[in-house]
Order: sequence, then structure tokens, then C-alpha cells
Amino acid sequence: MPTARFNGEARRGAFATITARIERGRPTMCGRGGLDFDWRTVWRYLSLAGAPPDGGERRLNIAPSTRSRDGVDWRTLPAVRSAEGERRVDSLVWPLVPYWLKGDLPKFSTANCRSEPDTPFAETVTGKPTFRTAWKRGQRCVILLSWFYEWDQRTRPRQPWRVLPTDAPILALAGLWDRSPTGNDETMESCTIVTTSPNALLRDIGHHRAPVLLDGPSIGAWLEGSEDDAQAVVRPPPDGSLRAHPVTTRVNNPHYQDEDLLEVADGG
Repeated sequence: MPTARFNGEARRGAFATITARIERGRPTMCGRGGLDFDWRTVWRYLSLAGAPPDGGERRLNIAPSTRSRDGVDWRTLPAVRSAEGERRVDSLVWPLVPYWLKGDLPKFSTANCRSEPDTPFAETVTGKPTFRTAWKRGQRCVILLSWFYEWDQRTRPRQPWRVLPTDAPILALAGLWDRSPTGNDETMESCTIVTTSPNALLRDIGHHRAPVLLDGPSIGAWLEGSEDDAQAVVRPPPDGSLRAHPVTTRVNNPHYQDEDLLEVADGG
């Protein structure tokens, strides 16, 4: 069984949101999420060995890092990686910063790595310079969220929805990671969420993309399998695996973290 360990930052109770000053606006898929779990639940669900750390994660409205007047406001997501038979949970910057940008936040969106219908993922991703190196090096990860938010593209104003797992305690999402030098012999590790075609639920709420949702066997294929094994799990979430309800439009402001984000909005 793979073992799990935390890096030094995580032992100090990391995965905290670095100061969030994010511009308003509707994100792209999958560009907003939330965390609300304890680490014991993660350890059990992912069958990780060793004792989990105390406590958990609770961030109700997470957006990718963005630029501000004072520089870049970096945000992170917890992610599982595997190396030499060992699984570890780390805090990775979101979105992905390719190695050739040397730690600078991209001026284009890298929160998601889009797959294409009827095209092998390996073929699609090797045509994307931002993500190509991570894929070729086998730098795959599983990004953890409790839910993600989506906006109905058909409504004006666009209605936000909170999308949760139907039965699983957390969402395990396929991701890629990269390492970028930042100077002074330091590096930044960052991630992107792989997206695919929507399932029936996401189509019903007016959205055209979905994250690649993983379960026990597909987690192993993505983390430790061959390239063929990994690309075989890039598919829409099974129907019935997700549920959703409308939420307050206050979620449009990524500063907003109040409890009413968890409530069903009027009309839901």
C-alpha cells in the first residue's frame, strides 16, 4: 500500500489561503470550488497509510491565484501525488505555472487543462505547450475539493450552482502539476484541473464542461498507471455521481466566505 506524508508546510497546518484579493467575475470551468473536510476522511477515502494530521480544511469559496496592484495573490489547493510507491498530500499553487515562466503567473488561463471529445487525451495535451511537459513527465496529481461552483450559461444574470459528490465524501479530480524555478534556487509547484465533456447533470444546469472525476480504481490509474491507463480515465463523470443546488450570487465575489454559500438559494 502506498504511504502518505506531508511536506514541512503541511505539517504546520498549511493549505491556508494566502491573502485573497481577487477580481470579481465569473470563472471558467472548473474555476471555483470549496473545501470542508477533516484529514481523517481523506486518509480513509484514499486508503492512505500512516496517521493523518489533526484538523482539516474549511474554505468555502476558492478561486485561482490572480494579479493585484501589489503583485500576485497566490492560492493553493491540496493535491495527492505519487512517487516511488509513496503517495503524499501537498499544497500546490493554483493555477498551473509552467516551468518556462519561472514562477510568474500566466497572463492566460491555466486553471483547467481541456480535453477534447473523441480525441485521445495524450494527443490533445501534447498540442498544448503549457501542459505538454507535465504530461510527458508523468506529473499527474489528484486535486481534492469538497464541491465546485458552476454558472448557468443560459440565464441573465448567470445563476451559480454548487456541485457536490452524491455519495463520496470528497471530490478527487484529475490534475497535472509542474515545477517552475523562481530564483535563488527556489521552485514553485502548481497544478491544473483536467476537464472533459459534461454529464447529464451539468448539461441540465447549463454548463458545457466537467472536471474529470476519479474513484478508487481510476485514482490508481491516474497516479500510478501508464500513459494509456491515465488517458483512459479522462471521461465525463458518471451520471448520478454528482448533485447540485443553486446558491446565492454572492459567490460571484471570491472574497465572500459566509455560511450562506452552503444554502439552497430561493427557487432551488
